[in-house]
Amino acid sequence: MGRDDRLPAAVGAFVGVAGSILVAGLLSNVGSWASNVNVALVLMVVVVLGAAAGGRAAGAVSAGAAALSFDFFQTQPYHSLRIGSRDDIETAVLLLVAGLIVGQIAARAQVGRVAVEAGRSEIQRIHHLAELTAQGRPASDVIDTATAELTQLLSLQSCRFERPPYADTFERLEHSGVVTVPKRLITVSRMGRHGLEFPSEGVALLVLNRGHDIGRFVLVPTPGEGASLEQRVVAVALADQVGAAVAAGDDRDDPPSL
Repeated sequence: MGRDDRLPAAVGAFVGVAGSILVAGLLSNVGSWASNVNVALVLMVVVVLGAAAGGRAAGAVSAGAAALSFDFFQTQPYHSLRIGSRDDIETAVLLLVAGLIVGQIAARAQVGRVAVEAGRSEIQRIHHLAELTAQGRPASDVIDTATAELTQLLSLQSCRFERPPYADTFERLEHSGVVTVPKRLITVSRMGRHGLEFPSEGVALLVLNRGHDIGRFVLVPTPGEGASLEQRVVAVALADQVGAAVAAGDDRDDPPSL
């Protein structure tokens, strides 16, 4: 779990734990309306909020905090983790189990929302680069924009564009999204956080136009970071946009034939 994942998880766990203690404590003093069943239902809402804010781990922590808070404030003997009634034991266990299930569902919904947002962002990256190419912007502007987009999309440590001939040989990111070793029928598979992890020295993403190699991006990863298949396919699409822009720029720079 990286730093960008730990913060939401911590926030979600805090919401679940603090919310469970506060809700159970307050409802222990409002009279007969707050029956144990009603309290359990309200605590379930707190679990959902914790899971929605922080994911699966936060949902599990929230479910545990909700069950303990229910036990401490709502069951006899009060303000103790012992439970004297069989019915209250069953309610506490059901609260824990249901809380874990609901937390899992909420966490899956959160993952779905993140995936949808990521897909929308990836489409916007391709559209932005296509607009620059359609506007006839200089190839250098398109390359600079693509470099920034690739760095952000793949969480790279660095990204650079090179023209042939190349001084170094790297593993290659193919149009299918797989990574291969040049001149050898080997598909590379190194899984890191979020997907396939590129080698530390980087991988080459060829920029092609009509099948001709007119350049490449060298993608140097951040240690421990990986890229999903969808992200790798989007990276290839960005390189294709650059290929069109570079080829158009080269055509404009060629002297007219006599």
